[in-house]
Amino acid sequence: MAQYNTPQALRPLEKLICDFAYSNGYEPMSVFNDFLRYVTHGFSPGAPPVKDWKYKRQQNRFFMELLAGWIQLMQRELQTREWFDAFGDLFMALSSRGGQQAHGQFFTPVHICDLMVQCTGTDEKTTGKRMNDPTCGSGRLLLAYHVRNLGNYLVAEDISRTCCLMTVCNMLIHGCVGEVIQHDSLLPEDFKDGWFVNPVLTTTGIPTIRKMSEDEYRTSRNIPLSGLKQRMAQFQKRKDAPVSRPACLTSKKTIS
Repeated sequence: MAQYNTPQALRPLEKLICDFAYSNGYEPMSVFNDFLRYVTHGFSPGAPPVKDWKYKRQQNRFFMELLAGWIQLMQRELQTREWFDAFGDLFMALSSRGGQQAHGQFFTPVHICDLMVQCTGTDEKTTGKRMNDPTCGSGRLLLAYHVRNLGNYLVAEDISRTCCLMTVCNMLIHGCVGEVIQHDSLLPEDFKDGWFVNPVLTTTGIPTIRKMSEDEYRTSRNIPLSGLKQRMAQFQKRKDAPVSRPACLTSKKTIS
């Protein structure tokens, strides 16, 4: 499959990631994922040190340079547009280098996100509501909604941890308030991880991230742990059940 055509504005960041990865024996996508962790941890006051961080002190300078480059890029781009998803395009560009376009993931184009929000919008300005995207990807639809409907609480869900972290970082820098949940939205009992984004932004003006505990997740949604065990048992029962064949395949009658 052809390599993803990275937008011109993002090529310096893409080159920075690839040069660092290849010169140090890493995969670019691995470095990209670690950068998302770096940003998330850096804006999480009081968070414990990352135990499995594999980079040496000199290599950490790269992540500081990449963070500065991302912030400067966002400052430039947001002067001429309402929102900008650098991570979604970087993800698809770096994934395409491995031969599979974004592992089968294609994020909704920016103009389609804007169009969808405009089509569902009304003249009434609403605040204090919850807006959910159960398959958020890099959070593009929520960003498009946010810039036209300020003052609402955004809830993002995705089964991919990379997608969740991209959304966390995108919501952080765009001033969104809400939460990001890693789980299968069709099986909400099976909580994997979660983050509160900008929980104190409206009172302190400081962008922050706070890890969500499983108890906080279950309490806010009234999901007991017993519900998960019951659903998983039902799923396993269906999985182990013998497959029934259609009547047309099991009938002994012949067509004359």
